[in-house]
Amino acid sequence: PEIVPDNGFGRNDKPDHDVFSVLFHLCHASSFYNTPACLALGRVRAGLDTTVSDLLKSIVPVDFDSSKDLLQRAMDPIRPPSGPKAAAGCLLVQILEDENTATDETMMNVLEETLDFMDMMDEEAADVVAQRERNTKGKGFQPGDKVEANYALEGTYYSGVIVEVSDDGKSAVVKYDDDASIESLTLDNIRSLEVATQTVTKDGPMSDSEALGFENMDEKCLFEAYQLKAKLAELKSKHGQEMEAARLFEEAADGAMNDGKMKSASQWSIRAAELQG
Repeated sequence: PEIVPDNGFGRNDKPDHDVFSVLFHLCHASSFYNTPACLALGRVRAGLDTTVSDLLKSIVPVDFDSSKDLLQRAMDPIRPPSGPKAAAGCLLVQILEDENTATDETMMNVLEETLDFMDMMDEEAADVVAQRERNTKGKGFQPGDKVEANYALEGTYYSGVIVEVSDDGKSAVVKYDDDASIESLTLDNIRSLEVATQTVTKDGPMSDSEALGFENMDEKCLFEAYQLKAKLAELKSKHGQEMEAARLFEEAADGAMNDGKMKSASQWSIRAAELQG
């Protein structure tokens, strides 16, 4: 189940809304590993506000073990979008650091997973922009587009990617994700694979902020990617993975420099040089 504004997920600013009903639906969606629902409840269990309802904190007690479980659930689903998963990962990193009880292996796994989500988040945002531009210009599918296709015309759609479009624009070759097989189909048997929580208009998919009418603060990451890379680099260095740590420190330094954080950039550049010997 999706929880989106006018479809379920969003701020309910009316002071008389039924917060118990909101909580019930969030719990139900979380039981199905719905990422936005797990993230919202994970934030509340950590004592934070959520875009869903500003009243949830008044009835939901703080429980960091429950929060960690919910945030991990938010990161588990395979399908996009990756933005809320990255936000969940960042919050989980913060909780684990505050508690200072997690093993280095656990922390490294969470950091690596969160960084992967951040990379995918950027790719998804670029795909949205590219698709919107094509739709605005009246162009159809292009090689590289993520789609679902009617496999063998059996009526079941499977995810894949466009690898070739016919000269007349009436058919395309799809490479399926599950087994890498390819199939040529007419365009009426191919449909765009939209991110599950996106609102789609005639000009293409909308961002969450555009669809909601305000910024979804639940999905705001607590850390920049370069900060997580520096944290991961320290752990890699501690466990003897000097070359990997040096690479991460260099990337962290580049990111910090681009963000105007010159002191951090200098520190991480020095750490990279020390590890490279």
